[in-house]
Amino acid sequence: MHKKAIIHIMTKSRMKSEVFTADIEAMQEISKKHSIKNIIFYKWEKVEYIDLLSKLDQLGIFLYNYSNKSDLINQVSELNKNFEIIFVNTTLELLINIANDVKKSIWQKITTNPKIYRNKFLQRELIQKHNPNLGVKFIKWTIETLKIEDIEKNVPYPFIIKPVDWVQSSWVAKIKNRNDFDNYISHYNEFHDRLELRWIHTKELLIEEFIDGTLYSVDYFVNQEWKIILTKPVKQRLLTDINFEDYWVLARISSKKTESEFKWKKLSVFVSSTVEATWIKNTYVHHEFKINSKWELKTIEINWRIWGWRLELLKNAYWLNIYELVCNIELKLPKLKENNIVTNIYSTKKWILTSFNHNLIEKMKEKPSIYEIETDETAIWKEIWLTKDWFIKIWAIKMANKNYDELAEDFKFVKKHYWDLLIVDEFEESKKIKKKNIFKIFRNYLNI
Repeated sequence: MHKKAIIHIMTKSRMKSEVFTADIEAMQEISKKHSIKNIIFYKWEKVEYIDLLSKLDQLGIFLYNYSNKSDLINQVSELNKNFEIIFVNTTLELLINIANDVKKSIWQKITTNPKIYRNKFLQRELIQKHNPNLGVKFIKWTIETLKIEDIEKNVPYPFIIKPVDWVQSSWVAKIKNRNDFDNYISHYNEFHDRLELRWIHTKELLIEEFIDGTLYSVDYFVNQEWKIILTKPVKQRLLTDINFEDYWVLARISSKKTESEFKWKKLSVFVSSTVEATWIKNTYVHHEFKINSKWELKTIEINWRIWGWRLELLKNAYWLNIYELVCNIELKLPKLKENNIVTNIYSTKKWILTSFNHNLIEKMKEKPSIYEIETDETAIWKEIWLTKDWFIKIWAIKMANKNYDELAEDFKFVKKHYWDLLIVDEFEESKKIKKKNIFKIFRNYLNI
């Protein structure tokens, strides 16, 4: 019997990021626990890892580079002779098509229509055809044909509006009245100009009903035989309303309280029906859904990848390594180890970030539940806007506590003060300030 292996297709930027640490830890654990080799492929020149390269083999990790898709497929085909490749993984949206081509080259099955992960309209259409009760009401319009009168006839206020394709979760807004709609469209023209710089020309928008309920997510793996291996659900809290004039702050919560809110059999049936509707196969799935007042589960969106925070959150909360889901083992849902909250802030408006409020950061670190605060210092004095590099995470606040009440109290402090963590200037004014600073530095240099 060949040794088992998982192929990971990555980029150098991912491998140099903080989330790569979570990847490495998960790979190391699965290698020791299940004797599975992890093989990382990245494109072009070799990456220099002073501390990591010497340890990779001990961690059960091989590092390969490739020049193009054909070269990648050829190398994986050779590896397939010596290893039983149980999964081809990528965390990156831009590499999903390549990952699927690699799977097909070694005769693995893939989702029947991979476009559903990007095309939100197609995703909803398939779900509606299978069972309208699984999803939300929706319509699709182009920016040129949008008429609020027509929308009002089909979808009541409030409703959600978002681009159909290619922009992940960017530029989502909750429209409560006609003024909100007019404001969104006027800003959307500027937003779309930025899209075209990335060669994205579509102006299609998705309008869907707003479900007034709690937002949750659940992660699972669907193998080649459509067996579903499910994790515990996570509650998602927007600390601000969905509003394109604001920061988008999202807290993800794993807790005993979250678990107690669920009817597990109903969740399992809901997930199975969604998988059947979308013909998902041989992939991870991140499934976002809401529960309304009638305890009806409604799909908001499905995504195909497992991102860094999910590895870390579920590991800290449940001692669950998501990579184990591909091993086709009888995985018992573990008991909660600690209540966990991860709070991320994303930029949804054009700003210049001038600094972080370090005094406030130190006060937050004094809270017993907060064990880490991540700040992206490289973002200072750069244009921060979600459409520059998809959407940009400015910071993350990570919290854990066995005492739920103490965790909730510390979380109240975060909700009250998160806005003051970032010191920002309006873009145009900040650009002038930045130019003045550059000229000042230049003059000082000449004087020296």
